[in-house]
Amino acid sequence: MLFLIFVCLFPSIHCRIHNLNIFDDNRQQILLSTFGFLRDGSMTLHVTDFTYDHPGIAKDTIFGFSIDKAKTSGIANYLQTRKSQSCGFYQNDQVNEIPHAHFVIDHKSETPKITVERYTRDFEYLEIQYEKHAATNQTLASNATQKVKANETLVKEIPIERIGGNTDRFRFQFQILIKKKAEEGLYNLYFLNCYNRTDVPLNQRLLHINLTATLIEKNLDNYLSAGELPLPVLYFTWAVIYFLSGFYWIFVLRTSKHPVYKIHYLMLFLVLTKALSLVFHGINHHYIAIKGRHEEAWAILFYITHVLRGLLLIVAILLVGTGFTFVKHVLSGRERKLFIIAIPLQILAVVAQIFLEEKEESDVVYVTWRQIWVLIDLLCCGAIIFPIVWSIRHLEQSAKTDGKAMSSLSKLKIFRQFYFMIVLYIYLTRIVVYIVKLTVPFRFEWLQVVCFELTTFVFFTFTAYKFQPAPNNPYLTLAQESDDEDPEMDQPVIQNPVFDHVTKVNKKPRRFLPKLSTRKPNDILTPDEDDEDGYHHIQMSSTQV
Repeated sequence: MLFLIFVCLFPSIHCRIHNLNIFDDNRQQILLSTFGFLRDGSMTLHVTDFTYDHPGIAKDTIFGFSIDKAKTSGIANYLQTRKSQSCGFYQNDQVNEIPHAHFVIDHKSETPKITVERYTRDFEYLEIQYEKHAATNQTLASNATQKVKANETLVKEIPIERIGGNTDRFRFQFQILIKKKAEEGLYNLYFLNCYNRTDVPLNQRLLHINLTATLIEKNLDNYLSAGELPLPVLYFTWAVIYFLSGFYWIFVLRTSKHPVYKIHYLMLFLVLTKALSLVFHGINHHYIAIKGRHEEAWAILFYITHVLRGLLLIVAILLVGTGFTFVKHVLSGRERKLFIIAIPLQILAVVAQIFLEEKEESDVVYVTWRQIWVLIDLLCCGAIIFPIVWSIRHLEQSAKTDGKAMSSLSKLKIFRQFYFMIVLYIYLTRIVVYIVKLTVPFRFEWLQVVCFELTTFVFFTFTAYKFQPAPNNPYLTLAQESDDEDPEMDQPVIQNPVFDHVTKVNKKPRRFLPKLSTRKPNDILTPDEDDEDGYHHIQMSSTQV
């Protein structure tokens, strides 16, 4: 069923070979791609159809492409924000210090062309090549490694061709080659429509453009960005670690002489699903590295296991947070409602994340879906904290009112530890990982994956250690004590003040309650039809009580 759903949602899967289809778009700035280039890398842009509406009002406007280079993702995001505030072709001196190049489309002259403008020393000798007559998409994609025709001198103009003699339809192709160490960096590629800049009057009519193109980015024979090159090996390594951990957990459960609960098996399924997800993720990146795109079957398998992993994780955390199985055996109405809300939210969050991976950055809905994913992810993080907070509050009240302060305080300590673990896990995987991505050099962006997987593994290991079946495990001790603390079972069995501290210890209530003998106050009576008064007398002394 899940397989059919993902086939319908993502029928065509592309990755580092981008098929750009932008229709009726009026954005001033469109981010087409972000990619980390090393020496001998290349970017090939093949535009098969570029048009704009209202040729009359567009004759004096400026269209074109822009690239800029940064050393970290944080600087790249800053540059993207600055470009969105005004047309990228008109920047202040501060931005001009950032290495960048402009490709301005001159569509007004009889011989249309693209004018190339290079800025800063890093891009002073940036090599650009082109073909005067572009090939088809299929030919370009299959022959991406072939060197296109180059001018003998530094290219400053790129010829473009009108389609069918129309004055507002063009096609062209050019390639950027990274030949020097100084040219390495994290490149952002934009399309700019300066007619729709933000400082124009509100009543001005917006200009819409249509762009169909193929964008190919690679480093030598590898289609992965510089910061993603080690990812296939990393994913396979972590998969082996999780598989070994899962087999060890199976050994612990099989050899345990102490109670094993269903949640222990849920933890096992979570670890194995996580391992499978990493295997398929590594296979995906391997095919991206060598072919520039996913293999559809492996991609769908990864998405299925990724969804199941997210579902099992939030269910396990919610069950432990509510104290289910370990402290109590029934969920309250409020906790059941939380499950009904949190589980679909988690599934939606994972689907949104997959959707983001499959959509191009140039799509209009990309930013919207990214905002939705961040919001849903925050809601899921809050959902897994709520039951732990409820349990802590309940235990704090119980320690003051039910006369069982020692037991309640022991539980309170345990839930506070688990609460700290959850908060630390959320902080490291949502905030610290993002900070690492923004601050590390572009070629070390794989460190965010290491940080995320290491945090997840430590969290799994610590949770398994706390919940493992063992004689001195405080969680299991509390599970056995919880049945004795059922309020329906805390009924006094006698009415004599001598027995004020005697409570019923049997888990199942009896049909008949014992009573005191009227003849002998120290005798307890139980039903016995053979006795003359219908009861069996059991002698007990006050010292025995």
